[in-house]
Amino acid sequence: MAPRRPGPFTEGGGAAAAGRARPDAASGRLVLGVGGLAAASALVTAIVSPSTPVVPAAPVAGAAAAQPATVTLQRPVQYIQLAPGQSPPPGARVIDAKAPKPITVVTTVPAPPQQTVIVRTTQSGVVLP
Repeated sequence: MAPRRPGPFTEGGGAAAAGRARPDAASGRLVLGVGGLAAASALVTAIVSPSTPVVPAAPVAGAAAAQPATVTLQRPVQYIQLAPGQSPPPGARVIDAKAPKPITVVTTVPAPPQQTVIVRTTQSGVVLP
């Protein structure tokens, strides 16, 4: 049997292994810790902070004048009942209380039946006839 060479895990190899310097792990742990704190802070901020609408940037001075945006605002309808002798506010539409109520009819039409189509393919996706 051949004699064993001294190595880092055998007797006599301690002096050779002690000569090699290992890198210090503290700086790497510090970088990972700070990065983890930054990531956790970003996640908490994204979850907790209220969402804000995106505001478009102002148009460039040299660009063509932008058309004003038209916004349709639908106001809620408010019904009031006038007491005898009261008059409605100006511009208000008056609905007679004795008028018949409008009727809404909802009709559902079933979709036409569809024929089942079976497509056979190979594992690679090639369609078989």
